[in-house]
Amino acid sequence: MLVFALSPLEEVNRKTFLNHGDLAKSLSKHIRKVATNSGLPVLYFDESKQQGSDFGSRFTNALQSAYDKGYDSVITIGSDSPQLNKDHIVQAQKALENNGTVLGPTHDGGFYLLGLSKEHFKSDSFLNFSWNTEAVFEDVYNNFLNNNYQCTILQKLQDIDYFSDFEKLPLQCLTNVELREIIRVLISKPLKKYYNSGIKNLEVIQSVFYNKGSPFLSAL
Repeated sequence: MLVFALSPLEEVNRKTFLNHGDLAKSLSKHIRKVATNSGLPVLYFDESKQQGSDFGSRFTNALQSAYDKGYDSVITIGSDSPQLNKDHIVQAQKALENNGTVLGPTHDGGFYLLGLSKEHFKSDSFLNFSWNTEAVFEDVYNNFLNNNYQCTILQKLQDIDYFSDFEKLPLQCLTNVELREIIRVLISKPLKKYYNSGIKNLEVIQSVFYNKGSPFLSAL
């Protein structure tokens, strides 16, 4: 398992609202717990270890690195998906064991999970996907279909790109009790408690780093 995710400090730099209630640290802790509970070996790959001039090249290089280390299959998981749990990993593992591919879509056109074998990985294709757009899920999915890869689609989840995304989360479905309580307290308070009022500041809240398919990789 290779975790391709920004460090909590860098997450806060790009999404300032994650600084409140230690949300960045809580999300990172949640993802690490999911990784540990999967029972798979874990390799952590934050921004200090990523190589490439853009998201696509950094992601592609990370996948290649996992395969170069001897892993035959890789599961990628978004680092900003509070609903993610061990069941999603188990479903992905079963699909890969049947020589298939796996995609876990998000509501905004990205994905929180991608799984594929070394045999199915084509670096040229990955470099050309529409990363950081609403089309990246369709790009990857269509690529799998065009190559006649069997693809399992998992439950659609909400990822966190904006403060307002927290309000879309079905809190009762979050398995991480600590994270659920932090989010519940955060969204129960007026936004001005967390940000100064004014149009300029509201624009800053919405102008966060647009990151589709921000991955957390899990090598089998």
